[in-house]
Amino acid sequence: MSKFDQCLYFNLAALNRKITKIWEQEFGKLDLSPSHGYVLAAIAEMPEISHKTLSELMELDPSTMTRFLDKLESKGLILKSGKWKGTTFQLTKEGRALSRRINKLMERLFKKMQVHFGEADFSGLVKCLQRSRRSLE
Repeated sequence: MSKFDQCLYFNLAALNRKITKIWEQEFGKLDLSPSHGYVLAAIAEMPEISHKTLSELMELDPSTMTRFLDKLESKGLILKSGKWKGTTFQLTKEGRALSRRINKLMERLFKKMQVHFGEADFSGLVKCLQRSRRSLE
């Protein structure tokens, strides 16, 4: 057994690369990165969401969130209203249609991972990752 087999960082990073490849291929079919897709999905769930709330929800720096939002706005998928700290975001008609496709894609990916890992193991893995992520805050 290699010392890497017991290393949290190595195993998470390797798993992340493999999962990212799958997600990028699937979201690429919608002409989006997974990150852009998840931001769009968040706006669909919380219409009129603020920049700050989105950044906190997605656990991204405000500057990163700005880049994502600018890209989605340039694609005509979201509308910005208000200024400065009062700015909120909502989906355009095209954004709403795409968000429905994203939800279906996310459901397919979830089911694909359940099949791959096994339903119970996958559920346990996700819950463990959630608890671990929150414990480091």
